[in-house]
Amino acid sequence: MALRSAKFVLAFMAVFVAAALAACGSGGGSSGPAALAPVPNNPLSGNRQAAGPATAWKAQVGAERTDSAFQGLRHYPQNWTINVGDSISWRFNADEPHTVSFLAPGQPLPPPNSPIVSKPAGGSTEDGSEFTSSGFMFTGGTYTLTFTKAGTYTFYCLIHQPEMRGTVVVHAAGTPYPKTQAQYDAEAADLIANDLTAAQNAPALFPFIPGGTHLTAGITPGLLSKPPSHATVLRFLDGPSLNAQDVSIPVGATLTWTDESNNEPHTVTFPVAGHGPPNLPPFAPPSGPDSYDGTQLVNSGVLFPGGSFSLKFTKAGTFTYFCLFHDNTGMFAKVTVH
Repeated sequence: MALRSAKFVLAFMAVFVAAALAACGSGGGSSGPAALAPVPNNPLSGNRQAAGPATAWKAQVGAERTDSAFQGLRHYPQNWTINVGDSISWRFNADEPHTVSFLAPGQPLPPPNSPIVSKPAGGSTEDGSEFTSSGFMFTGGTYTLTFTKAGTYTFYCLIHQPEMRGTVVVHAAGTPYPKTQAQYDAEAADLIANDLTAAQNAPALFPFIPGGTHLTAGITPGLLSKPPSHATVLRFLDGPSLNAQDVSIPVGATLTWTDESNNEPHTVTFPVAGHGPPNLPPFAPPSGPDSYDGTQLVNSGVLFPGGSFSLKFTKAGTFTYFCLFHDNTGMFAKVTVH
C-alpha cells in the first residue's frame, strides 16, 4: 500500500494539469473557492427525522466492480444536510485514489499537480476557515470531520475534477434533519448502481473495428464527446466487451491505442519482454523506439483524453504491456505476434 500510495502521489502531482485546464475550459463547473454562507436557523417542516444529540453520519467515496475495471467517480452521496456538532465519516471504496477536500475562504481550487493535493491538511473539524483535506486515500481508508459552524460547504476530490464534488449544508444544532442515515445510504446505493452500470455498458461504445489494430486505452460513457463522466473503465480494449483485451497480430503489424476516456489519463508501456511493470513514474516522458521486438522498453508517455500512440511489432512472441497509472487495478494486456 505504501508503494502504491507513493506512486500515485508522484503521478497526480505531475500529470493532471492539462486535464484540469480542459475541464475548466469546457464549462464543467466552477473551480472557485469553497462556498461558506450562513444558514438561517429555521426549523425544517414536513415528514422529517427528529433532531437529537450530535449525529455521526457515514458516507462513501468511489466505487468499483469486476477486479477494479469499472470505477464510479463520485462521493456517495454528494449532498448532505446536517447540524452543528455532527460529523461525517467518508470511507474510501476503490483502488483508484480520491480525496475529500474543503477549501479555505478565497482559496482557488488547486491544480492537481500542486503539492497540497496529495497530502492531508487541517485537523478533524471543519468551520470553513482553512484548507482541510484527506489527501490521497485508497480502499479501506476513512476520513472524518466534525462540523462546528453553520454554513454551506463545498467539498471536492482534487484528483477528479469537475465530476467529483458535493456540498454539506450545516444547520444550527437541534434543527430537524431532512433525511435519515438509511435514506442517505439508499441514495448512495442508487448512485453507485447507476455509475457502475454506466461503466459496465461503456465498452459497448467501442468506436473502432472489433479485433482490429486500433484499440482503446480506457473508455467511458459518452467517450470523448461528453463532459467528464462519473464512470470509467480502466482497461485496454480491442472490442466491445471486457473480454476483448489481448491481441493477436502478424509480424510487421502496427497497433494504435487512443484514450477514449473523458476523465482519466493512461499510458501504453511495454517493458523488456518477460519483465513486469517498469520502475517508471506514470508521468515519465515518452521513451524507446517506434517499433518493438521485446529487447527495449517502450513508453507512450501520458495519454490524456483523445491522445493516441502507435507501435510497430517486428518480432514474434507474446508481450505484456501496462498502464503505469492503473497497473495496480489490472490495466494490463497481451500482444501475441506471430
